[in-house]
Amino acid sequence: MASGDRPNTARKPPGKKTGKLSQKEQSERFKEAARELEADESGAAFDRAVKIIIPSKTT
Repeated sequence: MASGDRPNTARKPPGKKTGKLSQKEQSERFKEAARELEADESGAAFDRAVKIIIPSKTT
């Protein structure tokens, strides 16, 4: 049986309970996390990685 077939019954860790975030609040939290992780917004790092993984075909 795959793990996706069962409902998640794991207990959440105790701590501060948070309510549902608005879309704006969730967006701001995402942007802040991306800044902290120094995410590349241009996509240049992704393009470089793809070129390394998938070599270009020369015909």
